[in-house]
Amino acid sequence: MNINRVSALLRRHGLALFTPGDLAIFLPQEDRRLVLLELHQWSRKGWVARLKRGLYELAYPEPAVLPDFHVANRLYQPSYVSLDAALSHYQLIPETAAQVTSVTPKPTRRFSNRHGLFLYFSVRPQAFTGYGLAAMQGAKILIAEPEKAVADRLYAALRRGEGLEPAERWDREGLRRLDRRKLKAYAALYGPAGAKLEERIHALLR
Repeated sequence: MNINRVSALLRRHGLALFTPGDLAIFLPQEDRRLVLLELHQWSRKGWVARLKRGLYELAYPEPAVLPDFHVANRLYQPSYVSLDAALSHYQLIPETAAQVTSVTPKPTRRFSNRHGLFLYFSVRPQAFTGYGLAAMQGAKILIAEPEKAVADRLYAALRRGEGLEPAERWDREGLRRLDRRKLKAYAALYGPAGAKLEERIHALLR
């Protein structure tokens, strides 16, 4: 494979993050074993960066500018950005999240790479909803609605046996703008924990 050709091909299709499977689609004539060997060599040269097994980031001729939220979506699928990362994005909590937090119906996972630390919190499939597409730095990202990010955060704390956080941990004006009907509907998605979660939502918005 020729790095110039591959780089131009991937960038033309908006695939700064790519898998060997992506290359197999665009370059069907290439032997898969040779593709993997070439990717290993390109990684050693700094032309691509391996973010996890089977996922690479194009760095030739120069690194692409990728928002961490987009990287989070691709690292572990299906998933969407939520919890502290989304709450910070919506300015519902005052501080910037130290890592990118996401929700997934798959088992809990964590990944660390050149972009930082990525945490994935597991929820039941019925609760894997309440998110949508947004644009960030020219990339499309999947992120929770503000109400779902709050519900996910309170549910995660409940699962960990933590109490309700003090009011100063949240932006009160931002909380007042939330749709209470949505919050109640989202709480019901967590099964047996739904009633307790709804109590915490009421206490938070009091």
